[in-house]
Amino acid sequence: MEKTIITIGREYGSGGREIGEKLAQRLGWKFYDRELIAEIADKTMMPETIIADTDEKLLRRNIFREIFPIFANDAQDQDKFIFDQQGKFIVELAEKGNCIIIGRRADYYLRDNPAALHLYFYADLDFRARRIAEAEHCSVEEAREKIAVTDKRRKTSYEYTTGRSWGDMHNYDRLICTSTLGIDKAVDEIVCLLQ
Repeated sequence: MEKTIITIGREYGSGGREIGEKLAQRLGWKFYDRELIAEIADKTMMPETIIADTDEKLLRRNIFREIFPIFANDAQDQDKFIFDQQGKFIVELAEKGNCIIIGRRADYYLRDNPAALHLYFYADLDFRARRIAEAEHCSVEEAREKIAVTDKRRKTSYEYTTGRSWGDMHNYDRLICTSTLGIDKAVDEIVCLLQ
C-alpha cells in the first residue's frame, strides 16, 4: 500500500523536526507538530497550557502516584482523557492523508494503519549537543542537560501512555542515525523510500 502518512519519533536534538519540515515542503504534505497542541486544546475545550504540560507533569505525577496513590485518580483521569483525545485527533488527521506528524505518540495511535510510515531519528550525543547549543544559544554542557531532561520526559510519557518501549526498533519501519547520514541525506532517503 502507498504510504501517505509519516510519523516521526526522535531523540531530542537529532533533527527529526527539521527533517519533517523539509519532507513536508518537498512532498507538499501537511506538517503537524506544535500545531497539534492548539487543535487538541480546541477540541477538548481545555487551555493549551494544560495540553502542552501534560507530558511534563506526567513525570512528577508518576512519582506522586507511587507515594500517594489514593490522591492520584483525578490527575490520572485528566491525563487519560487528554491522551485519548490526542489519539482520536491523530487518527482523524491520518484519515485525510498526505501528512507528517511529529511526536505525540502518533506511531502508537496509527500502529495498525497500513498507509503510515513510522520513522525514528537518533544521533550520537555530541552531534545532538552541538545542534541544541547552536539553536538555543547555550553551552554544550547545558545542551547535554537539556537533552537528558527532554529525552527522559519523552521516554516516560511514551512508555506510560503506550505500554511500549520508546525508541524500540519494533515500533518503527525505519530508524535513521542523523549523525551518520546527515539531515538532507535523510530527507532524500525518505523521499526515495516513498517512491
